[in-house]
Amino acid sequence: MHAFWATLLRQGLRRGGSTGPPGGPGLGRLLLEELAWAAREAVHPVKMVTAGLVVVGVGVALGPTTPGPVLGAGWRLAVSVLLGLVALATAHALLQRRTDDDGLRALRVVLAATAVVVVGTLVVGSLLAVITSSEPDQVEHLLEVSLAIDRPLLVGAALLVAGILVAGVGNRLAIPGALLFLGLGMLIGSDGLELVNVSDAGMVQSIGVVALVIILFDGGLGTDADRLRRGLIPGLALGTVGVAVTAGVTAIGTMWLLGAPSRLAWLTGAIVASTDAAAVLPLLRRVKVPNRVADALRLESGVNDPIAVLLTVGLLSSWDAPSTAAAWIGFGALQLIGALAVGTAVGWSGAWLLRRVDLGTGGLYPVLALGVAGLAYGAAVAVGASGFLAVYLAGIVLAAEAPRRRRSVRLFVGALSSGAEVGLFLLLGLLVSPGELPGVAGTALAVSAVLVFVARPLAVWLSLTWFDLSLREMAAVSWLGLRGAVPIVLATLAFSSGLPEAAVVFDVVFFVVLTSALVQGLTAMPVIRRLGLPAEDGPSGSVEIMPLEDAGVDVAEVVVDADSSVAGRLLSDSGVPEGLLVSAIVRGERVLVPRGSTRLLVGDLLVVTTADQRYGSRDVQAWVRGDPVV
Repeated sequence: MHAFWATLLRQGLRRGGSTGPPGGPGLGRLLLEELAWAAREAVHPVKMVTAGLVVVGVGVALGPTTPGPVLGAGWRLAVSVLLGLVALATAHALLQRRTDDDGLRALRVVLAATAVVVVGTLVVGSLLAVITSSEPDQVEHLLEVSLAIDRPLLVGAALLVAGILVAGVGNRLAIPGALLFLGLGMLIGSDGLELVNVSDAGMVQSIGVVALVIILFDGGLGTDADRLRRGLIPGLALGTVGVAVTAGVTAIGTMWLLGAPSRLAWLTGAIVASTDAAAVLPLLRRVKVPNRVADALRLESGVNDPIAVLLTVGLLSSWDAPSTAAAWIGFGALQLIGALAVGTAVGWSGAWLLRRVDLGTGGLYPVLALGVAGLAYGAAVAVGASGFLAVYLAGIVLAAEAPRRRRSVRLFVGALSSGAEVGLFLLLGLLVSPGELPGVAGTALAVSAVLVFVARPLAVWLSLTWFDLSLREMAAVSWLGLRGAVPIVLATLAFSSGLPEAAVVFDVVFFVVLTSALVQGLTAMPVIRRLGLPAEDGPSGSVEIMPLEDAGVDVAEVVVDADSSVAGRLLSDSGVPEGLLVSAIVRGERVLVPRGSTRLLVGDLLVVTTADQRYGSRDVQAWVRGDPVV
């Protein structure tokens, strides 16, 4: 459009005669010349004969002999149809006229659109007036149409755009997105600018669950075999023992410091005990830490939800009538074991569908994968298991078993996950009333202090002291365990249960989440630098596949890491398996043409072509790692 405005300015100056080459047409003359040429094209004899036949046909069909509301109005309909056809022909002629001037081409597009819109509006209005037998003096009000979704859609789209722009600013300023989204939600909410009013905790809970399903599925898709092997046991320890210890220490500290009733203190401790994938995963994309620290945090945020749900639901269920130990054990076992079975089965079934079913277009495979995520959650919940854990496991299995579709699925789900993160924290910020937070500030700050400085470090030390992690690495795991959307969603369960203290619990939990994002999120980078931990090691050597369906081949991308057997070797000596062709090597900003004398270095991105669409990715990964190719 830059050329279009330049053309308008140029022609306008020529019209004024103050500047510009002499003899050039002015803006008005240019518009008239274009319209005149297009009109001559539109009134071509053959076209006009065709239009005349159509007009006569309309006049005969809807003329005086036609009963009904259009009686005697055939001539008006005929004129409307004629005007419409002439406008369309004129617009078509303008669009088909060739020119090398980009500005003139854009001007013709604008003229064509204006002709269609103006004449089309007149034609449609005339047709409606005839059909309804309306006359100009009979119209007393403007016609309009609106749907119930119109305003929510407008507000939601505006909030999403604002949230994404805020996220961009926060990324440049190294501010956690969750903190900015929560702040934006509170700013425009009922206690702020009053632009949006959200008071339905049940709706927020439902939307929060959907957003968490997408975020956890994306986290599962990004957990490859190496990360799973390194972080599985530490993550499980943090997600089980760590959550229980965190809940207990937080509850005891709340009782001692604040004199809170035991059941209310235990409920608060259970709700804030789990870290949150929606807060932790974006933080790990910004703060680089050693792989085993990042892997433990990723796995913890994916698997710790069932224990937090177990504690929260169990406490709420036994609020008036205490449950037996057998009931607690049975509930916990079903949550964990059921989620493991359902998530694995649904993930494997989804991978089988992605591998075997021909959907005709590549764009449908990510949509199918998203449906698999929904099935994993729904099926797990239907049998009483943890839907969140099932979704996370389904993502891991699907990514491992369907590597050819992993790239496209991750791009699609990753984009949805980013949007879900924005929408979720915005919505949570809208739900809270900032005016009520000062009343619980003292209590919430005390709970936050116990959680961050006592409960979390103790839980991390008890969970990870058995593994080969240094004290500095355990300190990093402790400080980067942010609280986020999951505790707030769990707090809405108190509303659903009718608990009298639900409002206080929610405000305290929200304040704890806000404090976590503000204190831990803002200081994450300085703390990691202070601990002297190295940046995250190179990529794990996982293979990304780009299927070329029409060519019948796959293009694989794999990064040479420090543990790779081909690192430092000549390509001719690396033992490239039969059926694989190294097509390119991306080294920094350069793209190298592979030769036998090219030495493979750590960090090189290898572009490998394979015709084996079933086992090609496996062979590429085995070759880079030095495993036997079978």
